[in-house]
Amino acid sequence: MPSVDRNPKNIQLLVLDVDGVLTDGSLILGTDGQEYKLFSSKDGAAIKWWLRSGRQMAWVSGRESSAVLRRAE
Repeated sequence: MPSVDRNPKNIQLLVLDVDGVLTDGSLILGTDGQEYKLFSSKDGAAIKWWLRSGRQMAWVSGRESSAVLRRAE
């Protein structure tokens, strides 16, 4: 089995699932058909810190969502 470096300072890529990790898993549909998701501002602040430290991240989702694309921007 290959060895695993468990020092968080050496992590360069953070990959997070959207639904249930970056959101609480809720999906709100407006009367106009618009999709809404609830994101944590604390997660957003941590992600900005992560990216400003020169590291990379990726979001994984089972489907395309305008709410997720807007939040990722």
